[in-house]
Amino acid sequence: MCCISFTPGPSGVRYNDADKDQVERDGEFMKSSKYQDRRFFDEDKIPSDVWSVLRASSVLSVGEFRIFEIAYEAWHGEAGEEKMIEEHFIGYMFNDIVPPWVRHFCKKVMKQDNEGSLDPEEFGIIRKAATTYQINKGLEAMMWIIGFMIVLFLVGEGTSQALWLQCMFPPCY
Repeated sequence: MCCISFTPGPSGVRYNDADKDQVERDGEFMKSSKYQDRRFFDEDKIPSDVWSVLRASSVLSVGEFRIFEIAYEAWHGEAGEEKMIEEHFIGYMFNDIVPPWVRHFCKKVMKQDNEGSLDPEEFGIIRKAATTYQINKGLEAMMWIIGFMIVLFLVGEGTSQALWLQCMFPPCY
C-alpha cells in the first residue's frame, strides 16, 4: 500500500500531490481567462476550482447547483439523482471540494466563452422571455411599493408637524 502525502492548499483545504499539480494547472488556465481582472475584495483567497464554478455559473446565468447537475449529465451521460449531486455540492459549499466532472465542465464553459462560441442552449439552458402577465404583475408590485413609500413619507411628515418636531426628514434647515 502506498502513502499519499497531503499539503495544505490556498484555503486550508488539503490536497494530495496530484491534486496540487491540477490546482496549479487550473490556476494558469484561470489567469488566461478574460475575467481575470474582475476580482474584488477577497476573491484571491478563493481556490481556483471554486472560482471556476462561480464564473461558469455567472457566464451561463444559472445557480451553482445547476452547474453541478449539468456537469454530471455531461460527464456521465445521464441525469444524476438530486441526493447524490447534493452530497458532492455539500462538499463544494463547505470544504471547497470540486469533483473532477464539475472541474472539466467549468473549463469547457470558460474555454468556449473565451473563444466566443458559448451557446447556453447546448447545455440545456433555455432563456424564456417574460410574459405579459409577468410584466404586468411586476409593474403592479412596483406601483404598490411606490404608493406605500409615499404614504409612509406623508404619515411621517404629518406626525412631525403635529408633534411640533424640528425636522424629521432631510434636508433640515
